[in-house]
Amino acid sequence: MSAGRKPLEPAYVIHSRAYSDTSLIVELLTPSQGRVSVLARGVKRGKSQKSLLLQPFKSLHVAWLGRGDLPVLTAVEEAGNSPYLQGQALACGYYVNELIYHLVPKYVAAPDLFTHYGPTLAACDDPQDRDRGLRYFEIVLLEQLGLAPTLDHDIATGQATDINGHYCYKVPDGPVLVDVASETNGVKNGIEISGASLLEIADHDFTKAKTLTEAKRLTRALIHYHLAGKELMSRALFKSFSGVEGKSDA
Repeated sequence: MSAGRKPLEPAYVIHSRAYSDTSLIVELLTPSQGRVSVLARGVKRGKSQKSLLLQPFKSLHVAWLGRGDLPVLTAVEEAGNSPYLQGQALACGYYVNELIYHLVPKYVAAPDLFTHYGPTLAACDDPQDRDRGLRYFEIVLLEQLGLAPTLDHDIATGQATDINGHYCYKVPDGPVLVDVASETNGVKNGIEISGASLLEIADHDFTKAKTLTEAKRLTRALIHYHLAGKELMSRALFKSFSGVEGKSDA
């Protein structure tokens, strides 16, 4: 990151934590810099307008100044309407933010991820679209990180994915065709998934219920692998709402 003042840039607040009695360290998602940590000085003092803006999911325009890993926030403006998430929608929103916080590197441009972040929050707030929105975001996130799953061919033979085939996805490497009739090369230490679902996931097509169900198993396993043991607090939050609102997704 170059030194000096940054112009106002679109951003979303991903996370914040106390730095002192009066200041916060705020994690932002931006299109040109990816994830950025900034020091928001004095925002906890009195009724600071900045503290009201520096909340998770807020769509902002921001600027910062300084060298190193913790530049100082110099300006923040509300950029437009931001969702007001509650219940399961809130837990899903925090899940998205945790993925960004733990997986997205600092100061690496993430324009596609930024573009899809707002629509993903909107999907989280719509029970009919929530599952599709989360699966789509997870795939976009993995692609943005250079961790896109192998979906278009069998990693053992190199043959193109058969739409009628039955596969075992070896995490994180890729799918291997399963011979169901002879029960050889069975589904062991992997994720069971159909060839049709693999191809539809590759096309970002989550319209079919089976594809959505199988995509959830696959993305959950891949993300668990790439988190390398990090626990997501949003999982516990989601479970706390599930009994009240009924089963959904996160």
